[in-house]
Order: sequence, then C-alpha cells, then structure tokens
Amino acid sequence: MSYPLVKLGDIGEFKAGFGFPHEFQGKATGQYPFAKVGDISSVGRSGKKYIKSAGNYVDNDDLPKLKAKPVPIGTIVFAKIGEAISQNFRAITSTEMLIDNNSMGLIPNTAKIDVDYLYHFMCSLNLYPYAGATTVPALRKSVLEEITIPLPPLAEQKRIAAILDKADAIRRKRQQAIQLADDFLRSVFLDMFGDPVTNPKGWEEVLLKDIADIRSGVTKGKKVDLDTAVTMPYMRVANVQDGYLDLSDIQEITVSQVDAEKYQLAKGDLLLTEGGDPDKLGRGYIWNCEIPNCIHQNHIFSVRLHEKNLIKPEFLSALISSQRGKQYFLKVGKQTTGIATINKTVLSEFKPFIPSVEKQESYLSITQKHKAILNKYKSSDSSLFNSLSQKAFSGQL
Repeated sequence: MSYPLVKLGDIGEFKAGFGFPHEFQGKATGQYPFAKVGDISSVGRSGKKYIKSAGNYVDNDDLPKLKAKPVPIGTIVFAKIGEAISQNFRAITSTEMLIDNNSMGLIPNTAKIDVDYLYHFMCSLNLYPYAGATTVPALRKSVLEEITIPLPPLAEQKRIAAILDKADAIRRKRQQAIQLADDFLRSVFLDMFGDPVTNPKGWEEVLLKDIADIRSGVTKGKKVDLDTAVTMPYMRVANVQDGYLDLSDIQEITVSQVDAEKYQLAKGDLLLTEGGDPDKLGRGYIWNCEIPNCIHQNHIFSVRLHEKNLIKPEFLSALISSQRGKQYFLKVGKQTTGIATINKTVLSEFKPFIPSVEKQESYLSITQKHKAILNKYKSSDSSLFNSLSQKAFSGQL
C-alpha cells in the first residue's frame, strides 16, 4: 500500500541549537540539560532511544543571557554539522532541554504525525548527502524541510511504530551485549598492559615520529594536467570510523601521477582522522588493501610504521583509541564551535608505549576473535532491522 508523501516542514518544525558560552561549561546540575552533539551520540551509541541528561546544565535565569529557548519533550534531536552527521544517531527528548548550535531539533506536529513513527523515519535516513558541500559539512533547515515522508493515518503510523519499536528493542539488547563485550576487551587490555595513560608497568615510550612516517593526504581541488592525470578511489573522513571502515560510498578523485604515487595507501597503514567531535579525535583503522590503488584526502593522516616487528599497526591503533590517545588529543587539539582538529606536528609528538611483540600478538589474537564474533552479530542484526524499516516506509509492513 502506498501512502501520500508530505514534506517534513509540513508536519514538524526544525529548530537549530544555540552557542554554548564558556562560562556555562561544567555546570553539572540545573533545570535544563544543555545537550551537545557528543551527548546525543552517546545516547545512540549506548543503544538508547531517549535523551534526558547532558554533560552541562543551565537554569531558567540563564536563558535570557543565552538568548535560548528549550525544545519541548518529544523533539527528535541529531547532529547538524561535521562528520557526526554520517553517524546517524538520533534521540527523542524526554525532558525540556537546550541543544547546542551543532545540533538540530525536529518538533513534530502531533496532530499530524506520531513521534515514534517520525523518529524511526529519521533514523532510516542518511542525512549526510543533504549536507552542504563545504569544508565542514552542515545541514540547513531549508533543505531538511523539503525531505518527504510517507504519511499514513495516525492509527497506521502507531501500528508501524509499535512493530519497529519491538524490533528495535531486540537490536538494542544486542547492542548492550556488544557493549559488554567491548568492556571485556578493555579489561583485557588493562590486565595485560596496565593503565594506558599512566603506564604503570613501565613499558618503553617513544615518539610516534621516531618509529613511523606520518603523511597527510591529497587536497581536493588542485589543478592537474588532465592529459597525464589519473582518476583513483580515495578515502574521505566519512569512510574512516572508530575501529572500522565505512566503504558504502567510495568516491573518486583526479590527481597528478606524482600525487597518485605519493598518497598511495599500503597494507598496514594506520588511517587517522584530522578532526571531528572532540571525543573522536584520532579515530582510525588499519588499511588492508580493501580497495586497489586507493589514496587518501588531506583530512586523513596515514601512519606507516618503519618496523612492524617492533610495534604492530593494530596495537598502535588500539593504543591511540585508548584513553592514552584520547586524553592526549583532547589536550593538544584545537577546538572551535564544538569541532576539534589535530595537525601533523601534534600527531608526530604522540608517545605510544611498546610492550614486547609477544604481548602485542597475544592481545591482538584475542581482539581478532572478539571482532569476528561482533562483526557477524552486527551485520546480521543491522541488515534485518534495515530491511524491516525499508518495508515500513514503503507501505509493505
């Protein structure tokens, strides 16, 4: 059965967030949570549907200073700027709250649309293609308002939402199991190597620049001689996630022969992002030649170790994504409007510690078994729910 299509702007109101002055940072209690993109992402990452708290709070008396107005209960909130858009995390507010200017809220007209139905529709959307093609991708209200949604009668919306809620509840339980498995892996790391920040076992520490070549990538828009240039696939920030590669959308770029050779990726290269959400700085993954003759853009660093019998690329990646890496990059990264960046110099000065190769290999053996199980779990779970969601919004449910 097909349903009439209506624009999102006709069944809801999009509200952009507000800038969050430094003076309000760190206020742990108050009348209104002030949610940042990281707060919204954390809800989605933990497998939850509703957001009711945040890392910062404000009081009613603060609203005039902020020139801000809370969004109501039942608002669907999501990231509107940066690579966080591609992570597809959505949440429903279960209390009145403020959202920062890197976030967007969709307030549904409940006389026309069911909140849960709209939530599942928004979760089914990949909003990244709707972002403006600028240096930092960003969503605009005027573009979002034009997106169309199938609109069955309210009773049918509620029926569809109830089915998706049940399926989503199963998926969320599996996500919680995955989180427990991830916690187990972190405990294994602590047991084998100690606290990654303080290095209590006294492993040797070295500068990253002394054990690896660190390279930035090709810059888009460079003028090239088309008679000698080559067109190649390349890795963008959207492709490099925390602990995996998203290869669902591979784009190509035309570069000179010199740049094609200079930025060619090799097996074992560690790919790291230059910027994004502060808690995602240095996210990355090991390149295993998934795509032949591939290069990378300038917002991604590739780290190529001099000697892989000294430190394994996979162990270096785990160390960078641990609290040792996160705390270092948060300390030295440059932050503007909620987006943080690192440069080649900062990355070069990072100090990994180096346990024995036997220890590293023992740990990596455990991680490989862990990853194989989780990949099977995630892929089957995600594909089943996505299939159900597609049927729901095409009138087949």
